[in-house]
Amino acid sequence: MNPLPIIAATLAATVLTASASPRFALIRVRDIYAGLPATSELQKKIQTERAGIMKDQRADDLRKIIAKLQDLQARLSDKKNPLPEQVSRKLARSYEIKRQEAQTLQKDFESFRTEREKEINRKMVADMRASLDRIMETARAVGKEQGYDLVFDSSGNTNTGLPFILCSSGSVDLTDDVIAALQDSANAETVATEP
Repeated sequence: MNPLPIIAATLAATVLTASASPRFALIRVRDIYAGLPATSELQKKIQTERAGIMKDQRADDLRKIIAKLQDLQARLSDKKNPLPEQVSRKLARSYEIKRQEAQTLQKDFESFRTEREKEINRKMVADMRASLDRIMETARAVGKEQGYDLVFDSSGNTNTGLPFILCSSGSVDLTDDVIAALQDSANAETVATEP
């Protein structure tokens, strides 16, 4: 048995395989992410949590004190109905006390709001990252299943803000396939969790 023809055939197959250009496809991650039910749920949740900040007792107390300050200021500066000197001094003292109280409350509320918004943003980033990881893993699986060597995000930008993909003439777009795979995965999860 002559091993030369087998070696030659193996070498030829390797050269042909190595010289074949890589197959690549595109997806639009931004469109996929925007269409996910989890994305709209996250946006509603974030809006509700941010609106909840302004419903906090500190915000309500601050609004009440500001209204009292405006009332006191209007009474003190009313030229049509001047107040007696003693009443005017008493209102001025009361105004100054309320103003200091308002400043303290405003600092407290601003601190609360800043911390709460940081917490909301951390949750939002974690939820976004989880969704993007699901998209990435699904895109990898779909691309591999369909025999593509590379899958690029055509909706992404470089760190300079320019589009990552500048030209994609005749390129295969797997966005719809990735969306379908994500929906199939979500449907399978729903069926698995139903009693």
